[in-house]
Amino acid sequence: MGFDKENGLRAALVELSNFQIFSDLDSSTIASLCEGGSVVLSSHREALFEAGAQAKYFGVVLSGAYKLSRPSPNGDDTIIHFSTPGDVVGAFIMAQDNPKFPVTARAMGPSRFLKIPRENYCSRWKERPELIIKIQNLLSNRMTQMHIAKTMQRSTLSAKVAALLIDLVNRETESKDEAILPLPLTRKEIADNLGSSVESVIRVMSEWSKQGLIETNDQHIKILKVDKIINEIGDGSL
Repeated sequence: MGFDKENGLRAALVELSNFQIFSDLDSSTIASLCEGGSVVLSSHREALFEAGAQAKYFGVVLSGAYKLSRPSPNGDDTIIHFSTPGDVVGAFIMAQDNPKFPVTARAMGPSRFLKIPRENYCSRWKERPELIIKIQNLLSNRMTQMHIAKTMQRSTLSAKVAALLIDLVNRETESKDEAILPLPLTRKEIADNLGSSVESVIRVMSEWSKQGLIETNDQHIKILKVDKIINEIGDGSL
């Protein structure tokens, strides 16, 4: 059977109420904000949109995750952010004249995205100050993580890898013991995010596996000792 678009959208509108940004809105308001929207099903590594493409829509990550990256001069991708469920993607460029996506969004494992027409942002979203403030907070948190990454430039690679893993885990759980990362993450994606070599990342994570700190299976990472990984952050500060 094919994907039932109408039922998919109806289910997505219910899901939105579980995300913090929509938590204080009633169902009719959410439906109005998303009028004309559609749910996109993305397979692993499938592009949701490409950098430079005409931005005719924005949206919300419903499940899975999307890697936001920008092409670098040497042809590699520079990873900007990992967008996980509840993240709003592309909203603020909607108010620009003839907006274009500044980054490429690519699925990390099977993912779902609620695509909302640009017209909705211009006519409905930006008229709700409380919603704009929440989106600004999401972007502020994203910028904070980028600033933290910059302050750790002189830290050891193990500290950088630990900080990245803990940031991703904290979006889903506050467990002090075991935790599973909410997205499939390759060693190359970790290396691209941190500006390091794949070989160096492999060495760090192989050592953690030997020590029983983490467990990896089919690109999924399980942190067995969260407190020990957190300690790596402090221990690696120079």
